[in-house]
Amino acid sequence: MTYTIAMVEEGLLDLTRFKTPNAWNEFYKREALGVKTWDVFDDVIGAYSGSINQVFAIGGDESAAKGKNKKANRFKPVVTYLGPFVLEAGRRKSHTIKMPNYIGAVRTMVIAGNNSTEAYGSTAKSVEVKKPLMVLASLPRKLSPGEKVTLPVTVFVMESKVKNVNIVLKLSNGISVVGEASKILKFPKPDEQMTYFQLDVSKAKGFNTVEVIATGNGETSTYKVELDVVNPNPITSKSINETLEANTTKSLNFSTFGVTGTNKATVEFSTMPPMDFSRRLQYLVQYPHGCVEQTTSSVFPQLYLQDVFDLTFDKKQEIQSNIENGIKRLGHFQQPNGSMSYWIGEHTANDWGTSYAGHFLIEAEKKGFVLPLTFKSNWIKYQQQAARNWRPSYRTYNSDLAQAYRLYTLALAGKPDLGAMNRLREFSEISNEAKWRLAASYALAGQKEASEHISKTANIEFQLPRYNYYTYGSIYRNRAMALETMILTKNSKIKELSQTIAKDLSSNRWMSTQTTAYSLLAIAKMVDANGGKALKLNYTINGNPESIDSKSAIAQRELNLVEGNNTLTFTNAKDNLVFVRVLNSGKLPLGKELAEQRGLSISVKYKDLKGNNIDITKLQQGQDFVATVSVSNLKNENVNDIALMQIFPSGWEIVNTRFTAFGNATTSQARYTDIKDDRISFYFDLNKKGKHDTKTFNVMLNASYLGTYYLPGIQAEAMYDNEFLVRTKGRWIEVKK
Repeated sequence: MTYTIAMVEEGLLDLTRFKTPNAWNEFYKREALGVKTWDVFDDVIGAYSGSINQVFAIGGDESAAKGKNKKANRFKPVVTYLGPFVLEAGRRKSHTIKMPNYIGAVRTMVIAGNNSTEAYGSTAKSVEVKKPLMVLASLPRKLSPGEKVTLPVTVFVMESKVKNVNIVLKLSNGISVVGEASKILKFPKPDEQMTYFQLDVSKAKGFNTVEVIATGNGETSTYKVELDVVNPNPITSKSINETLEANTTKSLNFSTFGVTGTNKATVEFSTMPPMDFSRRLQYLVQYPHGCVEQTTSSVFPQLYLQDVFDLTFDKKQEIQSNIENGIKRLGHFQQPNGSMSYWIGEHTANDWGTSYAGHFLIEAEKKGFVLPLTFKSNWIKYQQQAARNWRPSYRTYNSDLAQAYRLYTLALAGKPDLGAMNRLREFSEISNEAKWRLAASYALAGQKEASEHISKTANIEFQLPRYNYYTYGSIYRNRAMALETMILTKNSKIKELSQTIAKDLSSNRWMSTQTTAYSLLAIAKMVDANGGKALKLNYTINGNPESIDSKSAIAQRELNLVEGNNTLTFTNAKDNLVFVRVLNSGKLPLGKELAEQRGLSISVKYKDLKGNNIDITKLQQGQDFVATVSVSNLKNENVNDIALMQIFPSGWEIVNTRFTAFGNATTSQARYTDIKDDRISFYFDLNKKGKHDTKTFNVMLNASYLGTYYLPGIQAEAMYDNEFLVRTKGRWIEVKK
């Protein structure tokens, strides 16, 4: 016979009331009637019940009805699958399975079959996993440098021979014990006891482990806890610029800043005017929010990095992974009709996001990346239908740009709609930015004469409001889109416009993700199309020599830093001018972040479940409470796409109340909510100052772990308008017994 073995912990199986499969019943069940049927139950009986009723079992399932209540599961899951194996008739076979560090019960299931005799069967047995001495420890998933946490250790003695248990800790570098480093527990009889250790993570960074070792009467038990020590502050960057003449040598001295272990530096050499590519791209890659536009923006410029940059192999692999992950994520935004929503899970099409994400994916496909199954065909159908349905509007600003961009993406995909293009061309109020995009559409469609004619009627003196909500754009974004058209049509003003965009990128001007991504994309395409002078230079960082000899016009390298002062020396070995920019980055210590406010105000109150205000600086372990955050618009204008992000202390846990009857704490005025282990983000719009200019959000929390922790400040910002931002300072809190 042939058989397989599955060993799974009972707690995991109980989550779905899983029953061991009966192979005989499966293979000998009645054949289905060969008639197609349709289930309209939801449209008749459940028509008014809403979607929430599908979360609960409403009967008709024998195994669910007889199932036990779910068991609490605090341990790493145990799932082992072996086989298939073949066993001859009359033979026996044993298997040895090494168990992970686990306390509880597991179910071993064997499924067997004999193809020649058409015999099938299954069996299962549940056994407890235990030792005479066992130990269990628990810590938050993340900690921040400078925090102090109490490590609870539970010791289980299962046999009377174990009387005294010695407990010691094995810690990663940077984690230290405050007070006693070892404990001795006495057990008159088999029992369980708990003891505590105080840990300080002031000098810890990155991935760490805490291992608890318990010994007694020859028995040993260990338990290892993995945790990340992460500074929640955003990365702060400083740029240092230098110009290197032909065949000359220069040096730069700079110092690391911020918390030890968060320091990084990148050097960028370029034979073209400086554009601060590294800093702007870092902003996109590390941007904390992830709508369809921001997801696309984070990876779009990376498509062209390998074409214009001299990169290390590791950097190329990183870029490849980033693009593949971006493509995979974008597939989750697509609706059944082929459009893209702004947030995952929404059911309405986002016009600009559909074109923008589609634009990236079509170009990614041309670069050899694989798109999600059926994405392209469904997306093209939607774009074609939307292009046909579009009507000129004299009231809706930028609707013509959205139509022009849609037509451009269709032409890029090899499906130009000349009829819709001609209709837009005849629109008497067509905007300047739409003209540039339409000219690009005609160029891709092979209509050179029409493209040149439209380009001559357009100019690069864009005039727009501060930003446009409908297209997430700005004057700077529209310049970049115009440059992309000029590259296609080989316009004589390419150099002039590219220098303007490079100057904007290298300045300290704030740019949204849309503006940043399109500016980088256009510059990268320009460099790819027109090339640049080659690089040949040598550089030394802290005495370690490196060299670059590349045909690319731009080269980027990570620098190996030492804490404190660093010296970078570089020599230009060619007769051209080289621009050097060092991007020095780090995270500021906790409590050093700056408070800021413009256009928005924010307030936060903490209350117990009865609505009484509480002092969060000293909370009791296990206490449930609610954070109530209110954001108000201080200006006499509407503001869209606001992101409110609150990072909570390591010792608190967010209670997800989406499917509970918690009452007011479950209400939300957000368009989209993103809950992670240590933070929660709300996304919403606000009306102008006056009626309905404030929105309030509730988050239920639990003070879970003893210790002293840092509560970072709260931040709200308009993602596409830098005139609306509020950021508060953080503070220290304590969770005690």
